[in-house]
Amino acid sequence: MRVGYANLRRTVKTHRKEISDAITECLDNSYYIKGPKLEEFEEMLGAYCGRPAVGVSNGTSALLLAYEQMGIGPGDKVIVPSFTFISTAEMLSKLGAIPVWVDCNMDNYTLDIQDLENKMDKSIKAIVGVDIFGHTCDYDAIKKIAKAYNIPVIQDAAQSFGGSYKGKINGSYNDVVTFSFYPAKNLWCLGDGGAVVSKKSIAKKVKMACDHGRTDKYVHEFLGWNERLDAIQASVLTKFMRHVDDWNRERRRIAKIYDSSLITDSYVKSSPDCFNVYNQYTIRVADRDKVVSKLDDLGVECGIMWPYGLHQQKPYADKTVLPNTETVAKEILSLPCYPGMGLAEIDFVIDKVNQVLQN
Repeated sequence: MRVGYANLRRTVKTHRKEISDAITECLDNSYYIKGPKLEEFEEMLGAYCGRPAVGVSNGTSALLLAYEQMGIGPGDKVIVPSFTFISTAEMLSKLGAIPVWVDCNMDNYTLDIQDLENKMDKSIKAIVGVDIFGHTCDYDAIKKIAKAYNIPVIQDAAQSFGGSYKGKINGSYNDVVTFSFYPAKNLWCLGDGGAVVSKKSIAKKVKMACDHGRTDKYVHEFLGWNERLDAIQASVLTKFMRHVDDWNRERRRIAKIYDSSLITDSYVKSSPDCFNVYNQYTIRVADRDKVVSKLDDLGVECGIMWPYGLHQQKPYADKTVLPNTETVAKEILSLPCYPGMGLAEIDFVIDKVNQVLQN
């Protein structure tokens, strides 16, 4: 047996008719840019999150548009975790803003609240919370700090679609929330896709900004971008939205089995405030490269997300010291955890991981 880190082929095979129907519907109505399928998806997503939603071209663009519409610009200092994918900070930098790095905690690798408090001053213009591996940040604590400085909270929920915090669905409770629908995400499409969810006034601006700032075909209120979500991807997303809660329950079921069966306690310690949707199932190991190599030899493919903090990456490398991030980045390891995994595959992964860890 060999168990891959992901198996999109299996999911596509299971839902092939729905995918085919989604594409055919666009072919039949000849709408490929905007149109009824995009509107249908935005309405469905908005109903799911309880606030207006705008489909955009990808999760990175979602961040760019969200930052821009929150008034972030040149010279603005913004709190960002270093333990995240580069786009979270990259889009700030592209707008001329300055990332202020904050360490992660050692339980679930989201923003460390104590380090956040230490980094705050009156020069900070916003706080970006990033949900890691399906687990949300402690947003009540973050919002309390943000309120004291009268600044917005932006939630990068690329890895936590369908999850919740204190019973509130992700997308419903921060100033602006961004999603990614890249194929590795909890809700995904057949390529790139993303969304921004916020109050009506912000969503309206994002809707215009992603379409050249236009109010009519050749009438433009401001300078925008070309960051629209393709109609075919939107059509696929409307089909997959009907399954995402079931898929997330499967991820949680697999994670629960791993938690109770692996001979390590270095897995994510989920907060009772968070409904973790396990975009990844992660553990930490010493000699990670050796462990990954041995597991690959035994038939288990793993992922490493991420091997460096952003403050260590070439575009940002500076003298910032973030001990938790630097430790986690050296040790983090993600195991196969995706909808459709059979019990035999789960047991196989557990057996091989335990075998390697014992040795």
